[in-house]
Amino acid sequence: MTMNKFKKISKIIAIAVLSGIVSCSDSFLEEHKTWTMSAEYFDTPEGLRELAAGLPQTLRLMHASEYSYAMLNYGTDEFQTGSDPSNVMWNEYNAGLQSVVSGGSSNRIQPQTAWDICYVAVNSQNIVIEKAPKVLTDPTELNSVLGEALFMRGWTYFYLVQQWGGVPIKLAPSVRLEREFARSSREETLQQALDDLQESYDRLDNPANRIQGKIYKDAAAHFLAKALLYRQSEICSDFNASTKSADLAKALQLCDEVISHRPLAPDFVDLWDFKVADGDNEKLPEVILAAQYSAAPKGANGRYGNNQCVYFISNYRFWTGFERDIAGGREFARLKNTDYVYNVYDLVNDSRFWKSFRTTQAVNFPSQMVGVWAGSSVTFQIGQLGTLFVINSKDDDRFQVPAGSIIPEPTNAGQPPITRIKNKATGQYEPILCPETGVPIPNVLPRYRVQEGSVVPEYAYQGLQWPTMSKYLDGTRPDVTSTNSARDGIVARVAETYLIRAEIKLRQGDNTGALSDINIVRKRAGYKTGEDRARYVDGTQSLTTSERPYSSFYGKNSYYESNDIAVTAGATEDNMIVSDWNTLPVEDEEIIAQLGYASDFDRKMCFLLNERSRELMGEMVRWTDLSRTGTLVKRAYVFNEDVAKVGNLDDHHLVRPIPQSFLDDTWKEGRPLTGAEKQAMQNPGY
Repeated sequence: MTMNKFKKISKIIAIAVLSGIVSCSDSFLEEHKTWTMSAEYFDTPEGLRELAAGLPQTLRLMHASEYSYAMLNYGTDEFQTGSDPSNVMWNEYNAGLQSVVSGGSSNRIQPQTAWDICYVAVNSQNIVIEKAPKVLTDPTELNSVLGEALFMRGWTYFYLVQQWGGVPIKLAPSVRLEREFARSSREETLQQALDDLQESYDRLDNPANRIQGKIYKDAAAHFLAKALLYRQSEICSDFNASTKSADLAKALQLCDEVISHRPLAPDFVDLWDFKVADGDNEKLPEVILAAQYSAAPKGANGRYGNNQCVYFISNYRFWTGFERDIAGGREFARLKNTDYVYNVYDLVNDSRFWKSFRTTQAVNFPSQMVGVWAGSSVTFQIGQLGTLFVINSKDDDRFQVPAGSIIPEPTNAGQPPITRIKNKATGQYEPILCPETGVPIPNVLPRYRVQEGSVVPEYAYQGLQWPTMSKYLDGTRPDVTSTNSARDGIVARVAETYLIRAEIKLRQGDNTGALSDINIVRKRAGYKTGEDRARYVDGTQSLTTSERPYSSFYGKNSYYESNDIAVTAGATEDNMIVSDWNTLPVEDEEIIAQLGYASDFDRKMCFLLNERSRELMGEMVRWTDLSRTGTLVKRAYVFNEDVAKVGNLDDHHLVRPIPQSFLDDTWKEGRPLTGAEKQAMQNPGY
């Protein structure tokens, strides 16, 4: 289905959105008449097929616009506000996070943005579910169309219940203006999602020849298992006891099915080795479901474009030797890694950090000379190593700097903090040289450094600079100002299925089985024999324009500089295996100690959530992971300095505020809700 057709149909059905502005003007009546006439198209096989084909567009909720990262990544242990505070309230849980969001900037998103998209989608889904049995005569086609529509409705209600708890349940198309809606409970809303996902699972199959972007039985199985696990998570503890045994058993069987059908990619980096739209990395069997995007002209993906290619990037264009380019990305700088991100990985044995973050960039603008290099006789060359993030530890004293060196403030004028370090043999301060070329690296950014005369290391990633998460970078963007990516947005993959199965087993008391599943994922993350640990790839290697020779992409990472070890070709897969729950990796024990966990279950769940971080970092699941397990408040306070500074987060933030627009437009018994009735319908604390 073309984007233009989808947008046209979406406009036709938009009057049914629950929080839509109500009007009795002639223009509204004319629009209603247009709806009546246009709806007849859905009574034809052609019309219904077109509408059904557009339903998966809702999956773009995971990757489009500001609401994606704000509602799914912000305010957790992994990410905090970058140098652009447009949606700071979603990260800090400050007083601006209410039914009408205030603060931040004009780019801030309101709760109703995602809410409205969901209910417009539900109406489309309801049309297909109601009309398909009457319009489609072929049983195979009917099962496929109904199965996909039911999946999307189940997925949408699952999204809604994770964000807002109980919401209004709408199971029939809206053909006229509706004003009165009752809010269902969390239990009822979740049950509706489960019912739809179950019927979808019953109708769909897994054909041998699959079409990229279509929804198949494995997707229904994965999300049905995930929703069942959600019901057995701590957030549902007030009603889940009676279904515990059946939920976990069913979810386990579903995970077994998916895992038996789909192998993990051989290498973690295979998932992110993007060279062209719809290329090999987007067709891997590990990818169960993805929101589909394409290499369309600039702006063709509209308001639901995949914008994640710009939100994670830290500023670089003011550094020595740099200007903004397609490979470097347009740095919206919304999300900054917390210190937890660097602590949660085994940076020597676990390849996932080095395959998920950009720690180097190449000089692309030699005449951009700033700081100590301005007026210098040093000549930088295009393509040489220009920026080096060194992910070192607190006990690393290699980076001694002159007393008074200043970590840059978060302004556009901020410069990288280190250009020279003390040579311990001579006592002199010298440039840091590239080990491959022997020429100075103009911008070196260690995580920790020590000022001369001090023994206390200081944390340096406080201003504009931090290693960019690279999973969404895209060199196929038509120009440097473009904010839309051609990359598909992964919604489900088998590595997560393994971790879902591990959590199910953990909750069933099968500790051995849980650890076995975690180890399968961890072993894939280890280095293979002969693997070049310094090799780096990201989606900007896909750059095909005339800018390629001047690209800031650099094909090596800072693995060896960060870990300060000799070059090796040995394997680390076995080093990733955890053989005993009582002997967890050092990085996990440190995190457990910081969180103060002592009970056996809390320790194991902490390790599992850490593993979900390592594997799924930035993949739009973290906020729901922490909210459903009741760990959001503690983890965010301990690891997100913005949350700790504001001090406003509490358990009422485990759900989002019901949009004020919905409350204002909802009626009861033929009249608008009173203030007290609106407050009764609102989530507590907002």
